[in-house]
Amino acid sequence: MTSSYERIKAECKQKNVLWEDEDFPATQSSVFYHQTPPFTFQWKRPHEITQNPVFVNDSTAQFDIVPGKMGDRWLVSCLGVLYLSKGLFYRVVPADQNFDKPYYGMFRFRLWWCGEWLEVLVDDRLPTINGKLAFLQAQNSNSFWPGLLEKAYAKLHGSYEALKYGTLLDGLADLTGGITESISIKTDSNILIRPPLLHSLLDTTSIVTCTVNNGTTTQIRNATEALPNGVRVGINYRIC
Repeated sequence: MTSSYERIKAECKQKNVLWEDEDFPATQSSVFYHQTPPFTFQWKRPHEITQNPVFVNDSTAQFDIVPGKMGDRWLVSCLGVLYLSKGLFYRVVPADQNFDKPYYGMFRFRLWWCGEWLEVLVDDRLPTINGKLAFLQAQNSNSFWPGLLEKAYAKLHGSYEALKYGTLLDGLADLTGGITESISIKTDSNILIRPPLLHSLLDTTSIVTCTVNNGTTTQIRNATEALPNGVRVGINYRIC
């Protein structure tokens, strides 16, 4: 049975066109559905943004993804955890994709959705502001997997705006297929400092992360302040 991915590729090859996703069109409503957009977005394909786009830059070991002008830091944190777990990463981000010819302007991702792995197809048109990506992007490379994966996630939720209401726990569940749990050291300072618990979690290949908040009751979404030790508030750090 031919998959939707292969069928669309065949249609684009026959027509000699780049794919345009009618289910998630390059319009303002795909970015902001309820609110009035603060900017007029221009949708561009990676080749219109840079001369040498790459999907995943394997030569870059350092995670250099930033939220851009409009992206969400909680999602950046989730992608950081995913990027450090290569087995999971290539389950979500299939490796057999690139910008080499023949190229049809489409990518596929796998996300855990309603209890199963769901393949999500997106075209490569991304929202930009003044010629630069408006949302997630690689800071020091031409890798486009972050922005394209973010687009697939936004497509599932109906718009980029919907991602504003996401959380670290939900994001990690959707990217790993696992069950997530949050433990506050502030309310039980003895839980995570007990070595047996931490060791048992790591020995069973559980993904353990930690986040520092700023002491307020408001959920941290876009905090950027750094503590004296360099740890950034609101950023998810993986414990290995």
